[in-house]
Amino acid sequence: MSADECENQNPAPVPAYERTWRHPAEMADAVRTDFLATPPKISRRLTAFAAGVSLVASAAVLAIAIPKGISSYREDIEAVLQVSPSSTIPLVKNYSLKEMAVINSDTGTTSALSLGNGIWIAASDDIGTATSLWVTSEDGLNVPVQIVAKDSATGLALVHCDDKSAWGPAPDLSHLIDPTQMSDLSQYRIVDTATSETFVARPSLSTNNDSTDVPINSADAIHGLATVRDSQGQLVGIVVRRDHSAWILNKASIINMIRTLLRRP
Repeated sequence: MSADECENQNPAPVPAYERTWRHPAEMADAVRTDFLATPPKISRRLTAFAAGVSLVASAAVLAIAIPKGISSYREDIEAVLQVSPSSTIPLVKNYSLKEMAVINSDTGTTSALSLGNGIWIAASDDIGTATSLWVTSEDGLNVPVQIVAKDSATGLALVHCDDKSAWGPAPDLSHLIDPTQMSDLSQYRIVDTATSETFVARPSLSTNNDSTDVPINSADAIHGLATVRDSQGQLVGIVVRRDHSAWILNKASIINMIRTLLRRP
């Protein structure tokens, strides 16, 4: 065996730690690695300075913008309160009157208006298919009621209760007005007892030209029947939901309907 063969037994490259020379690519990579590992001191100082300036600027902007925004918001709210009409009706939940009640059934709950002597009117669409109806007395007892008449023109049903413990008072209908006279609906509040909500209605359109009732639209759905109250809390109208629409009943329709239903056996 020759000396050359002994010296070149392993043709693999010689590692860097076993040789004294370096390839230019290796030298460039070493310089790059060293540069990334130890950035210049001036870069750190610039970064710290920029962060400090940014922090101070942010604090200054917040100190000026936040109080100004709050002040502007308060001025807007005060302007709205001054423009809005005064009303004795609270614009909060859990507002109801004694003549308003909730009728429960196996199909759900719906609002009702007491006519006195154990008689209520409610939306016929909500209770027409129910097999059992009841109201809750002041003592917390469930008292059964029954449908005795329906009026398809208004969409109302007459409900009667024999148990006097659940009877409600008769409403004051002397302040009823025609919905066509309610030129500004924002002056009135719709009271829905079943959902304990009060809200403002908006005018709507109808394709039924034969009806004397006025359709309304609102962001809150009428739960069967609701009442319209003026700024004094007086009953000025009745709203009923029929055929998937909400209507303010005409004054004459309400009076005639009540008289017709009460005359029925």
